[in-house]
Amino acid sequence: MNIFIDSNILYQDYFFENKSNKKLLEYCDEGLINLFMSEIVRLELRRQFQKEIEEKNRIIKKIIKGSKRLKLESEISEISISKQFTKFDKFYNKLKMYDNFCILKYKNDFLPDIVDRAINRRKPFTEEKSELKDAIIWKTYSEYVETNNSTDCILLTNNTSDFCEKKDKSKIHAELITDTNKFSVVNKSFEFIKNYASVLESPEHKFQAYVNQIDISQNFVLDIIRNNFEKIIEDKMHLKIDNLNPSDLISADYFFDGQLISYGCEILDCDEIEHEIISETALISGIVYASCEVEILEYNSVRDPGEDRHTSVAEKNVIFKIYFNFDMERDEVYSDFEITDLEISEID
Repeated sequence: MNIFIDSNILYQDYFFENKSNKKLLEYCDEGLINLFMSEIVRLELRRQFQKEIEEKNRIIKKIIKGSKRLKLESEISEISISKQFTKFDKFYNKLKMYDNFCILKYKNDFLPDIVDRAINRRKPFTEEKSELKDAIIWKTYSEYVETNNSTDCILLTNNTSDFCEKKDKSKIHAELITDTNKFSVVNKSFEFIKNYASVLESPEHKFQAYVNQIDISQNFVLDIIRNNFEKIIEDKMHLKIDNLNPSDLISADYFFDGQLISYGCEILDCDEIEHEIISETALISGIVYASCEVEILEYNSVRDPGEDRHTSVAEKNVIFKIYFNFDMERDEVYSDFEITDLEISEID
């Protein structure tokens, strides 16, 4: 789920400290949602933060002045805006370290379209007001979701007059849908938590978020198989060899009788890796290639007393194509390795 946040959601709560906003950040940290913020939103919050401090300083100045008049001893001093900016910037730089939090830069390429909207008073501009920042925020978010083909997108804003349909505050205004139709709207953090907490906190969704943080690649699966299931594959290959005839591996018309002896196991590669979430388990499937050495023995019907019953006539490296699946759970727990088919791929 992709959440795109507007400035007004964080007015009075610049550091995500109220209950609902804190929960949003927790979901983001856990990988349950992706949280996006336009650079314009961050800058607007920073400016609003400064304005609030300046207002507090005006009040403090009055208190200091009154204290002097009353001959009161006081250690009251004005708030350092630079120190508070340091705190603000440190917090938002830390947010950038979250895997699922992203501050989106605006593009200069947006300017021609924004100017056209401003002149023609198209959303988010209106006849009554001209909000450049809202236009940039919208262009940043709409361009991102279209470029990245994002799904399940929510614009978190209570600026319904500029972004939403007049009769339905959960829908993007018709004039803005020409940019993208991928957004639904939620007006408050509390409403988002109320509507989606049960889904986001379900075991299935949490496990999906866990899996999303893992690159289930060929190398990832190959390492799991080598470290956990090599013996199963070895036994299966050897059993397959035991049920073959020497003529299955070597062309020789003179064979009257013989046998095959297999040795070892080498996991070579894997392919066609897929995974499917089933409750709190990921079912991983694909193809693994593995090889073993095979000694081909011919029955010695004219042997002298004391000689071996069989004579070694060839050695082959046999590569198998093995169709498999296994379960992956949290904390690197892998189980129930199953081979659904096994066939000889190559004989060297």
